[in-house]
Amino acid sequence: MKAYELLYINRNTLRIMSEMSLDASDIKYLEMYKDYTRLTAEGHKKAYIMQYLADEYSISERTIYRVIDRLSVDVSIQ
Repeated sequence: MKAYELLYINRNTLRIMSEMSLDASDIKYLEMYKDYTRLTAEGHKKAYIMQYLADEYSISERTIYRVIDRLSVDVSIQ
């Protein structure tokens, strides 16, 4: 498969991602976000969640805050 074919097949999804300023490299944070939502649903305090995720995924708490903000944005598909 050529790069053109991959882009053409996924053009609608990629267009939406581009309009929403979503970065495809954020896929590496999907498990972390899943853990964040689980811990939030369990009623843990945000400070504890951020510290836990920072330790678990070896990234800074500030990065976690930025990623959580980016992945929490509502996306409208038209």
